[in-house]
Amino acid sequence: MATTFRHALRTFVAPSLPNSPVDYNQGQFDKFNNVLRLYFNQIDSTVGAMIGGTGGSYLSFPYAAIQRTTNVTFTANTATQITFDQNDFLNGCANDGTDGIAVDYYGIYNYQFSVQLKNVDTQIHSAWIWLRVNNVDVDGTGSKFDVISSHGGTPGYIIAACNFYVSLAPGDTVELWAAVNNTQVTFEAAPAQVSPFPMPAIPSVVATLTYVSTPPAA
Repeated sequence: MATTFRHALRTFVAPSLPNSPVDYNQGQFDKFNNVLRLYFNQIDSTVGAMIGGTGGSYLSFPYAAIQRTTNVTFTANTATQITFDQNDFLNGCANDGTDGIAVDYYGIYNYQFSVQLKNVDTQIHSAWIWLRVNNVDVDGTGSKFDVISSHGGTPGYIIAACNFYVSLAPGDTVELWAAVNNTQVTFEAAPAQVSPFPMPAIPSVVATLTYVSTPPAA
């Protein structure tokens, strides 16, 4: 079993400097320098941990990586929320399998998705995918994908992928929604295989949410 190590940056505050005597005093001067030396050592240690050879290893940002391990079927021309049944990584975020990704912290996030689309019909059909926050459509996040037709008895497949920045407040939920114009189009998952070559399972949908920054000041 892998061991997980948790690191934290040490907090510190500016020291209370001793008052200088009226006349020069070697001991008092050494004490003053020692206080400053300890303070600057703390600054060097903390900044070095962030920008040194392991830069960023002590920082922790909110993120989520989730997937759906089962197929998604649709009613034609009907908006459908996509839910996720497997949490791969969560930090400062939550997914309960019935909604989208909920966040604990205010900020700008990068939402990315990847979908395996399958079409078993002999005609090309379309799928639309977009984002909602708290069940409200997010402007400019819609995408249309035309799924190739079945050919030679083999279903048509495409991978649909996009990423968008979204601004979220604590408690907000960002959701993935989709629709198709024909029920022959589905989001398909596949189990791990061993033949003709070993390969991991294929999720029908993967989504990640990564904290980017606090919003700029107005």
